[in-house]
Amino acid sequence: MMKMTLSQVRPAHNLAKLLGLLICAVLLASCSGKSEGLGVLPKAIGAADESFAIQSLRTIASAETQMKVIRGSFGDFDALTQAGYLDQRFAGQTPNLKGYRFTIIASESDFSVNADPQTTETQATTGSRHFYLDSSDNLVHANPKQPASKNDPVVGS
Repeated sequence: MMKMTLSQVRPAHNLAKLLGLLICAVLLASCSGKSEGLGVLPKAIGAADESFAIQSLRTIASAETQMKVIRGSFGDFDALTQAGYLDQRFAGQTPNLKGYRFTIIASESDFSVNADPQTTETQATTGSRHFYLDSSDNLVHANPKQPASKNDPVVGS
């Protein structure tokens, strides 16, 4: 076993202190001034949650298509989860996932689904846009202020 002398330990200890100070300085610099610093984190989380909502709408549309082909009609969330086309996270009338509340209207011939920002006791809302998709074209529409509809702009265009 190799023993370290006090003169060998001090430089390593001083280096650790210096690294700690350097990290603190970088963090302080990123939080101050005109740069957004750590303020971009909530925006990034919001963008990720919006991406999740959009992808979920596309997953729901795929599940609805499978339901229509196999069963002859579109279904609500309970029908889609019971048939195995969606996982249990979507069970219930209005599932809430990643800060978005999903609602669906389905009939034998068509369906529409909305994803709206919604705060719950366990999930804060980080996304800000409202989304809509229906069976007529499977395009995702977005509205920044209120529940989206077919008349709102298509996402990505």
